Parts: sequence; structure tokens; C-alpha cells
Amino acid sequence: MVTENRKMQISRLTKIIIFIFVILSIQTYLKAEVIKFSSCKYVKDPIDKSTHEYFQKIKKEKGEKTEPYNEKEAMAKINANYEYIDRTFDTESKILTYVRKDKDKKEEFIKKSNFEIKDENTFTIVDVSEVGKDPVYNKETKEIEWKGTRVKYTVVFYYLSEGIVEIYNYAGRHKELLYRQKCKSNYSLPGSSDSEDIASGSGFFINRNGYFITNNHVISECRSKSKITFNNKEVEADLIATDVTLDIALLKTDIKPNNFLKFSNERPEKLQKVIVAGYPFGKGLSDDLKFTQGIISSLKGYADNSNELQIDAAINPGNSGGPIVNESGDLIAVAVSGLSKEIAEGINFGIKGSSVMNFLDVNSIDYTYSKTSTFSFGNKKLNKLLEESTVYTYCN
Repeated sequence: MVTENRKMQISRLTKIIIFIFVILSIQTYLKAEVIKFSSCKYVKDPIDKSTHEYFQKIKKEKGEKTEPYNEKEAMAKINANYEYIDRTFDTESKILTYVRKDKDKKEEFIKKSNFEIKDENTFTIVDVSEVGKDPVYNKETKEIEWKGTRVKYTVVFYYLSEGIVEIYNYAGRHKELLYRQKCKSNYSLPGSSDSEDIASGSGFFINRNGYFITNNHVISECRSKSKITFNNKEVEADLIATDVTLDIALLKTDIKPNNFLKFSNERPEKLQKVIVAGYPFGKGLSDDLKFTQGIISSLKGYADNSNELQIDAAINPGNSGGPIVNESGDLIAVAVSGLSKEIAEGINFGIKGSSVMNFLDVNSIDYTYSKTSTFSFGNKKLNKLLEESTVYTYCN
């Protein structure tokens, strides 16, 4: 009997030790250290855009001249208000210290907050507050006022290795981005090194002279020349032109590809079958070119963007800048983005081929239309075309 009780005590003790070990493992997979975000800059502010459009609407009603929203200029104007914005994360105390120096203020603004460790690359802060709802414009005071209030859940995501800060408002299932900042980060994921690529994506050749297309956001953070992997070799590429609004970049290498993509001579149609080629998640998944397929769901992109179309074929990080082709291998669009899987499935976007052609025309770059009528390539022929014309592009 004593022996049996002793066994039960040992069993319980073993379970307790295992439980404590698991808890400690969860809490300490990030070793105690200080992570720093410095020189944070606004790169997206939807509220600023909405405010601009609201006042432009009032101008239009008055018959006054309106101006389109220029995100690049708007972000530069916002960032010009600050000398610096820095953040320091103490992983032992789980305290974030936010420091901001406004150019028109003598003193720094400092705020401390508690954060949670979501995983080894993500910290979060959740805040609940009461805010105004149903905005109205007071013509006498020339200010925006609120008819009532509502409860707001704000979640801040800090992506450590990328140096990204994103703040979202949640109302039921609706998720609204308030702003995004890009910072310099001293943090690297375990097993990575400082020489690791800071940006990567996909691209494709548009002629035999070595010119290729990708997204502007793929190359915008590069500290050095972009490179591509071609025939298992690293090849440097020169940046020729960009369009920030369209999110397109044109680069050139010194190689002469055996194959390149031609633009479709037919307008895209809803329900048309499409194939997406690229390198989702970089080469961390594998160095093999990958394909997804689906249909064109809409001829407009997010917020009625007529430069884009919507597809249901999967687009993941790393697909950016890759080609979206029809069954004949003709270019229909350039993969650019997708809605978060937290919000919806199968809602992804591509920049229309017609918009890319306009960009190339402005920059006096040769490209080719497909001269054949629409027919379906065999899998082997289509695979060969895409393998020889699609590239993995990256930089550090």
C-alpha cells in the first residue's frame, strides 16, 4: 500500500514537473533581451487617405478643384513632423517603451506599455477604448464632430525581424488598418543572420534584353542591388523605373533569357481560368517554381481599383511580382496582394496587363503581344515557358 502511494506521488510529481517545463518553455523561447525599433516611418495611413477624400468631396460639391490622393507625398508630409520615433521591447519585463520626438516640441513623448509575446517574431498589444461614431462635418467650426460613441478594440502587431508596426481596429468581424510603420530592427529570427535577404519576391522577363517586372514593394527596402536567381546562379539587376502608385518596378540584367512572357491580346474576362507562378515564402519552402490556379473573380481590385483585377488563385507572400497568365501562357496580370486569410479566403489581386503596358510605354521599353488565338497549352509546354521566364528576385 505504501509502495502504491509512493508511485502515485511520483507520478503526480512527474506531471507537475512536465507542466512547469512546458510553461517555462512557452515563456522563454524568446531569450531575455532588448529588441529595438528605430527610425520608424509611416508607410500607410488609410485614415489620412479617407480624410483627404472626405474634404475633396466637399470641394467637389462646391465646384472647387479637387486633387487625387498621393500616398508617397502624404506619408512624407506625416513623417516630416517627427525627428524620430523609436520603440524598445524588454522581453524579460514585457514592457514596451515608446519614444517620439516631434519637431515642434522641445521634450520627447515617452509612453510605456505591456505587450504580449505571440510567437518568436510577433508581439502584440490589445487596447479597449471608447471612441466617437457617425462623424459629421461642422461647417461653422470647420471640424469633424461625432454623433455618438462606441467601444473600440485596437490591436497592435509588432513583426520583429521585419521591423513592421501595424495597428488595427476591430468591430465584430471587421478589421480596419489604422496605419503601418516601417522601422529599423536589431532583431533576427533564430537561425538567421544579418546577411539574410531582407526582401524577396517573384518577377518575369518581358523581352530578350534582360528586362523583367516585379512589384515596387519587393525592391523598395533594398539596401543594395537587387538580384535574381537564373539557371542556379546569382545575377545582379539594375533598377530602371518604378511606379509607386501602381506598385510596379522595372529592372534589367545582363543576361539574355531563352524565353519571356508576351502580353495577352485579349481583354481579361470574369470566370477566365488563370495560373499564378512564383516563389511563395521565398526559398524557405523550396527553391522550385510553384503554381496555383483559379479564375478571374472581378475586373476591379480593392476599393474599385480599375488598374487591378481579382482572382481566387492563391497568392502568398513571395508571390508578389510574379506573373498571372492564361492557359496559353499569355500575361494577364502581375500578382500584387491578397486580403488576409483572417478576413477571407480566395480574394487576391493582380495588376492588369494593360496597366503594365502603359508603364512600359512611358519608359520606352519593348514588349510583345501574343499573336496566337486563345488556346490551351499542354502542361509541359506551359511549365517550360514559365520556368524559363519567371525569376526569384531578392536583396539584402
